[in-house]
Amino acid sequence: MVKHASAPSTKSPIKPMAEQGLEREDIKETLETKQTVSLLEPEPADAPVSSEREHREIRIANRKISLKPVKLGNRILDVLPDLPDIRDRFYSPSLRALPGSIYPSIAFPVRDQGPSSSCTGFALAHVIDVLTHRETLATRPVRVSARMLYEMAKRNDEWAGTSYEGSSLRGSLSGFFRNGVCRLDLSPDDGSDEWVLTYEINKDARENRLGAYYRLQPDLSDFHAALHEVGVIYVSAQIHENWKVPVNGEITSGGNVIGGHAFAIVGYDAAGFWVLNSWGHAWGKDGIAHLKYEDWAATLMDAWVLQLGVRAPTAFSAIPKGAPSAAISPHVKAAPNRSDIVGHFINIDDGRYVVNGRYASPTQVEMQETVKRLTDPTANDGAGYDHLFIYCHGGLNALDDEANRIATWKRHDIFGRNGIYNFHLMWGSGFFDEAFGSLSQSQAGRAAGWIGDLLFETGLGKALGSRAWRNMKQDAIAAFDRHGEYNGGTFGLKPLIQGLAKAKRRPKLHLVGHSAGSIVLGELLGNLDQLEVENLEIASIHLMAPACTTTFFAKRYEPYLLGKGAWKLADRIYLYQMRDTLELADTVATAGLPGYGRSLLYLVSRAYDDHPNTPLAGMEIFSDRLPKSENLKIERSKSAATASTTHGGFDNDAATMTTIMTRIAGSKLRKPPAEEELVGY
Repeated sequence: MVKHASAPSTKSPIKPMAEQGLEREDIKETLETKQTVSLLEPEPADAPVSSEREHREIRIANRKISLKPVKLGNRILDVLPDLPDIRDRFYSPSLRALPGSIYPSIAFPVRDQGPSSSCTGFALAHVIDVLTHRETLATRPVRVSARMLYEMAKRNDEWAGTSYEGSSLRGSLSGFFRNGVCRLDLSPDDGSDEWVLTYEINKDARENRLGAYYRLQPDLSDFHAALHEVGVIYVSAQIHENWKVPVNGEITSGGNVIGGHAFAIVGYDAAGFWVLNSWGHAWGKDGIAHLKYEDWAATLMDAWVLQLGVRAPTAFSAIPKGAPSAAISPHVKAAPNRSDIVGHFINIDDGRYVVNGRYASPTQVEMQETVKRLTDPTANDGAGYDHLFIYCHGGLNALDDEANRIATWKRHDIFGRNGIYNFHLMWGSGFFDEAFGSLSQSQAGRAAGWIGDLLFETGLGKALGSRAWRNMKQDAIAAFDRHGEYNGGTFGLKPLIQGLAKAKRRPKLHLVGHSAGSIVLGELLGNLDQLEVENLEIASIHLMAPACTTTFFAKRYEPYLLGKGAWKLADRIYLYQMRDTLELADTVATAGLPGYGRSLLYLVSRAYDDHPNTPLAGMEIFSDRLPKSENLKIERSKSAATASTTHGGFDNDAATMTTIMTRIAGSKLRKPPAEEELVGY
């Protein structure tokens, strides 16, 4: 558990099991734990190994697998099995005749993972080595980075709730699929320093992507066919002590099982498989040893066969989102990859700084890369960045939604082409969406009438909504709570802000928030002193349909209007509201139920905040409760400044975004955003 701002949390921002197609209740039927402590509960990655964990084990089908950290000599064995997933595509062998044996011919140096826990990355790198040296005959094959494959595996591992340094085959394949892999010279395998996903590595990794990949059934004929067709299989097994020193190139049978390990199978004969290990050239015979079929059957965990994708650097952002076939293709994921948004976000969940999962926050070294880019006058194609805005999304956004927003804005270069850098506070507010359903412009309008209003404002609807709203406000407080256990927002932003403060050339800082994001930004403003920076100022603040109360606005924002904030406000605070007629015409809709016949802000004000009809800063009818100041400017739709007709539509509205960006830039935009560039999130 995180105690201070200096200690990040490993709590996963998403349900790691759900990402693999299984919910918690389904997992209970699949996994059993020997101890009462569940594997699904998060632990810090640097937590000491407890006596409880020493004896924990998991059970999948009829196999028991220990979580006890183990070594074989100086080699760490810590690979866990892949969780069952109904979305897996299975390899189907052809009916071609197979040769009686395939003896491996390795045309590249054998890799050595050393004493690290990175066998999943090294084994996958060997698989790629075999594929590239087999297929790329006309040109010199490119060797890829096993280190990057391993680092991406840890961030995409479905076992994110466990305290161990290794990964699984699925984690490695997920990381490869979502990020690609860079060349070896950009990320050497023997590096011991903290690994950083730099812009150069990220760009190069898109040149080498994963193509088709299939799970192999534990069937000997399927393995033989796959080796004949592709030449290599990616495998994990619970290996035994005789792996340490093969005898005359043979892994002798009968040793005591030690732990999980990943490797490549590169051939076969009548007695067994040929294994390419990642323990260096001296292991076995030139890094290869023979594994008998009996050992294979007794120790196998998982196996995959794959092919490399055609060079297509833009493919990582080109996943179809609206194809009808997606309805029956559950393996298709529309959410962006971390590489699509790297350098543009930190991730906070329940006040914690999230450091693993699909959208793992940047490390401090990675944040230094972002600071370097922000302060480099030659960045952004030589134009540099004159402005930085920190954006905080509203409460009807799951992490995938916010990732889509960042990826869409980045893909269209909406801000960069205007000298602005967008940086986002992602925070786990998806439960609000789950409690109410998604916000929409209902086709039925107010057809549901009082029935829908009653469902949302009373009984179970009110109970769920009030709880969700209360939890969200608590999350916002926890993100910057100096007296609490988490303070992840402070931990995440401190290296960014302090890095900017030390730079000779830095962009001007702006804050932009939508809906409940105004509460998170308000907590940031109330705790800026924790960032330990004094020579910065806030250029401007922009709040779209803020869902904070007018009392909260007076407490957190008014000091900056009066020049009494922790930092100076150089310009103004801008509020963007809908007129009350539009609030009354807006709807909150949930599938299968009558919709609520007013806007989200009406719903929060009337039913979900602490008191009925709580004044909210984003509602026109409560504007007289806001501070009177020449430094506060209110814009209402529909107008030239903002044209949004729904609560959720402000940051999809070209007029609103153009107004905000123009005020941030302080001049006419080089290329304002177009309507078609503001869809898809």
